[in-house]
Amino acid sequence: MSKGYSEMMGLEVAGNYQNLITIFQQAVSSYQVSPWFCIPPEACRIYQSEGGLTQVVLLGTTQFSQLFINEAAGRIKIVGVVDDFKAKDGAAFHGIPIISSEAMLRLAREQRIISINGCRYDYSRRYFKNLTLQHVIPMLNFEQALRLLSISPCTDHRIDDWGGYIASHAAELIALSHRLDDDYSRFTLFSVLLSHLTCNPEWILNAAKPYLTLYFRSGLWLPSQGERFADCGASIAESTKAFIDATDGVFKKIWMIEPDEVNQRTIASFITDYSGPPVTGEKGVIELLGVALGSEDGEMPFLHEGGHGGHLLAAPTDQAICRNVAVRRLDGLLDDSPTLIKMDIEGAELETLKGAQEHILHGRPKMAISAYHRASDLLDISKYVEGLRGDYKIGIRHHTEERWDTCLYFY
Repeated sequence: MSKGYSEMMGLEVAGNYQNLITIFQQAVSSYQVSPWFCIPPEACRIYQSEGGLTQVVLLGTTQFSQLFINEAAGRIKIVGVVDDFKAKDGAAFHGIPIISSEAMLRLAREQRIISINGCRYDYSRRYFKNLTLQHVIPMLNFEQALRLLSISPCTDHRIDDWGGYIASHAAELIALSHRLDDDYSRFTLFSVLLSHLTCNPEWILNAAKPYLTLYFRSGLWLPSQGERFADCGASIAESTKAFIDATDGVFKKIWMIEPDEVNQRTIASFITDYSGPPVTGEKGVIELLGVALGSEDGEMPFLHEGGHGGHLLAAPTDQAICRNVAVRRLDGLLDDSPTLIKMDIEGAELETLKGAQEHILHGRPKMAISAYHRASDLLDISKYVEGLRGDYKIGIRHHTEERWDTCLYFY
């Protein structure tokens, strides 16, 4: 049975496995009746009436507001971005005028508008929620806005609306839940799926673990001393530092694999400064490998952004930070077999696993694989690994209060 907007928004996950499946199936049914089931009805009426002339005000000069501007250009009229601190300067945010809360309220008194809350931290999110409720202005979050405008796929696959994929693969996702090895993994899986399906990030709060638990403090397994660790997507060395902390600095080798030239300088400095464990003992080897990973050796264009944003591109762009990088298979890259593999490589995880099949087949390393960049990651990655070896236990954890950092664990 499908449920309407108010009913679905009021559901709570009790944690009971059968309850989780029932709630998930209800949400799938509601999506199949109308993908807009989770969007405030007044916003739907305005958009149906105004179409491309719909007046939209973004709330907050944030990353999600910027992403929405990039994705929604030409589909509606974005007339302002609210930021009371910056409005007095008469500045713009990615070409859109920055306005005050009062200016938005004046606009809402003159015409019908939809507000889109780009804020995710509670203080600012609640401020705008209370303001729009008080003045009866329909407000959407980022996910609801993409759903309303049917923006799928996005130009950036990392922010796609997963609703259609989840609804069409519901039976397979339920089957995956049966395969998971612990109750908390099943709880996490359905919390993540319901968050995407209902466009309600609050679902994730049911199961989210702190970011500091990512990879090595999941509660599923612990790295041992003497590991050979392949850090795929070493970024600015956070994962390697967490691994060293988890093993008290006792390990055989770490391969820090990172194609981003900006990050490579950070990693090189870290390796130079690393002094080894505080106790007397053999110092493990840390090696920087400045390549991207994939299923075949070759070369591809890469966006060298630094931090967490750099990624492979299907085709080169004219951006100054777009330069080709070598792409290597993990099977042919490492000088030994890894006992532990971590991957967070902006959607290239599946192809990289294909390039690591010999290590997986013959070495059975423990693996922590990011599964949040694409809607298909949870199914595709788990199916591929199971196709190589059926003797892995599988777990899932989600490590932020955001849509990012869902991780599959194989152990």
